[in-house]
Formats: sequence, structure tokens, C-alpha cells
Amino acid sequence: MTFTKEEISWIRNETENAEQIKTITKDLLNFMIDKQLFKLIVPQALNGKGLSLPDAAQIFQDASYIDGNFGWLVTIGTGGGMFTANFSKKAAEEYFTPIEAVIAGSGFPAGIAEKTDGGYIINGEWFYCSGSDYASMFTATCKVTNSDPNNPKFLSFVFEKDQVEVIPDWDAFGLKATTSNTIRITNQFVPEERAFSIFEMKNEYKTKVHDFPFLAFSEASFAAMVLGIGRHFLEEVRSITEERKKDWQQQGNRYTFMMEKVEQEEKRWEKANIIFHKKLARLWEKHTANKELTETEQQAFRTISKKIATTMLTCANHLFRFIGMQAVMEYSTLNRIWRNLHTAAQHTFLTPTNTEETNHLQ
Repeated sequence: MTFTKEEISWIRNETENAEQIKTITKDLLNFMIDKQLFKLIVPQALNGKGLSLPDAAQIFQDASYIDGNFGWLVTIGTGGGMFTANFSKKAAEEYFTPIEAVIAGSGFPAGIAEKTDGGYIINGEWFYCSGSDYASMFTATCKVTNSDPNNPKFLSFVFEKDQVEVIPDWDAFGLKATTSNTIRITNQFVPEERAFSIFEMKNEYKTKVHDFPFLAFSEASFAAMVLGIGRHFLEEVRSITEERKKDWQQQGNRYTFMMEKVEQEEKRWEKANIIFHKKLARLWEKHTANKELTETEQQAFRTISKKIATTMLTCANHLFRFIGMQAVMEYSTLNRIWRNLHTAAQHTFLTPTNTEETNHLQ
């Protein structure tokens, strides 16, 4: 476990009222910055931790086990570190070196970039920009005007905070404290040195993580996250079952029945956890041996990642039915975990696109 028992207890206390305030506390944000939880894969030369993908994924999982909002923000914040080598050298040093460096933004090409002298004029709106209330910078992807219609050009851009309007419209039923708001950019100039493409490396600020396939990196990150939230759900169900033991023993065999269900889903979780980490370790081992990952291997991992999400939902939904009214009360810890899990599993990197991906792991 990445975090101590004392830290786990403190973080859960800090996130107790997160849904009401719809953000994380200043103290928790400072903790995340001090622990470099947004800079897990940023190279050490830019004051990051420079971790491997398997090590970072374990932290995503451990953070999400503590609290879904906390884990989501650690995972999303870390993901921005994939761009260190894509930025110009000057921009990478300027924006990633500060201890508080963290990106909020979107890779969806929802904006328009118009070429002008020395840079671009940007307009657009982008949904679901997690961490928008504390980001030190924003990134967003645009279609470049006047590019070949048959081969349109897309670029991403780095924006200063004062260039971005944050629209507080995140209203999901879970992960309420992630401030995954819409951002709007209106007629803002961005110099050429702050334009980048995730398909082009411009400097030496990189580790083996940075040339790992981006899609597989993202799938590993989100699969690790839902594994963590799933584990928290199972822990909470077991805790409730033990708390209700005396009452449920007086209801025939309800306690025994419930414990059998809990143990069944714990075994399902453990199997999924082992499969995920073994598959990721194999890909990472091959990648670090400078062997190219085949499309078949990447597709197989994509399917595994989506099955992980399906499996976590299966675990949670099988047990949810047996808890009773406590499960449906929004103020209950169990309900909050359940909503966070379902929200995280809806991310596009985990959403099934074929029948095979809708199956849970056997």
C-alpha cells in the first residue's frame, strides 16, 4: 500500500464532505502536491518522480481505494505528465518544473485554431476537464483551420489560467468533487512554442513511459482506478455486514448468506486484480526491452481493461441488492462509493464497444 494507515484515515476524513463542497479541501490539495501525486511520471529532471507505469498504476489503484474522487484526481493529474516530451523544451521546463504543476484539459478536438503571426488564435469549449479549480495550466486540442480537408491537422495547446473560463457545470451523480467542468477559450493567442502534438516528441524530457502507447497507458490508468474503488466497495460491504452481524443472525441465516456473497465477490476482485497486473507487467517488460507492442497485444489489453470495469460493476451490483435501504441513501459511504465506481466506469477508455468487452472476467 502506497499510503500509511494514518494517511488513509486522514484522506477519508478530508473527503467526507467532498460531495457537499464539490471540490477537495485546500489541505488535501497541498498534501497531493507535497507527495508529488500529480508528478508521478514527470521525469526527475523536471522535479518529478519518474515512476514506471506499473508503479504509477499501483498508486492510482491505492489512491482510488482510499476515495474515488482522490484517486480520480491523482490519475487524471498524473496523465498530463505524458506530455513532457511533447511540449517544446522551453515550455516543458517552464510549466512542469514547479512543484504545483498539474494540467486540466481535454484531448477531444472541440476547438478551432487559426494560424496567425507567431502562433494561433484559439476558440472552443471542452467538456470534463477534471481538476479545473486548481490546475496550474490547461491543455486543449483543436482543428487547425485551412488545413487539408482530406487530411485535417490537429494540434494541442497550452493555456495560462487567465486565458481560460471555467464553467462550473459538472453535475454527475458520482465523483462530485473532481471539478470536471467545461472550459471555454475565446479569441486567445497562443504562441507557436506552446503548440504540441502527442504524436511528436520535441525534447529529451522523457522516460520509457512517454513512448508507451498512449491509449494503453490511459486504459491501464483507468482500469487501476476502478480496481481501487471496487476494493473500497467490498471493504465497506464487509464492514456493514460485521456491524449488522447480531441483527442479521436473528434473521435466520442472513449473516451467513451475506458473508458467502461477500467472499464470492472478494475472490472475483482478487482474480481480476491479479490478471490486470500480470498483463500490464508483461506489456511493460516487453516495452522496456525495446520490443514493439503489436496491435493484437494492445487490443487484448484494451479488452482486459474494459472487462476489469465490467467485473468491478458486477461485484458491486451483486452485493448492492442485499444490503437494504442503507445502500440507496446518498449520504451513506457505501452509496457514495457505488456512485463513484459507476461514474468512473463510464469513461470512454472503459466503455464497452463490443459484446466481448461487456463480459466480466471469468
